[in-house]
Amino acid sequence: MIALVREAGCLSRPSRAPFRAREPGQGPLKSVQDWHPNVAKVTVRSEHDSGVGASRRVEFHDGNGAVETVTAQEDRESVTMEMTEAQMMKEAVITISMNERTADTTEVTFSVDYKMMYGPLGALIGALMIKRVLTKAFGMALDGLSYHLQTGQVVHDSVPELA
Repeated sequence: MIALVREAGCLSRPSRAPFRAREPGQGPLKSVQDWHPNVAKVTVRSEHDSGVGASRRVEFHDGNGAVETVTAQEDRESVTMEMTEAQMMKEAVITISMNERTADTTEVTFSVDYKMMYGPLGALIGALMIKRVLTKAFGMALDGLSYHLQTGQVVHDSVPELA
């Protein structure tokens, strides 16, 4: 069983996949639709589809979307993306980090730093609702990524059980 570690604005989970198999943010930007169950469609907006400066528009199954632009990348260790055009968020930065735990286990951590629109009311909404929504979305993303890395199969709108 894969344990989920929850911290403020951060989710981390070991995946039973070797370090070399990691790909979140490291490969083409469109690959997120292969493992993130909330992602319906990805459109690359930049001339290149990976590395610093690469940008994508992500459309979610619920009809919302956001633009993510890679602002920093440490090869096979982490990628940081600025998220814009996200519903109710004034600004957001997402970091996905990968660390080898054993020869066939990689720990993947999603963290987010965000500020809400609408001043104090937005901060209250962020504390009461958005943090919980992001925690659930990142948990689903980690489940989807783990499944995809272990099986090589594309994840659609839900993560299948491992056999």
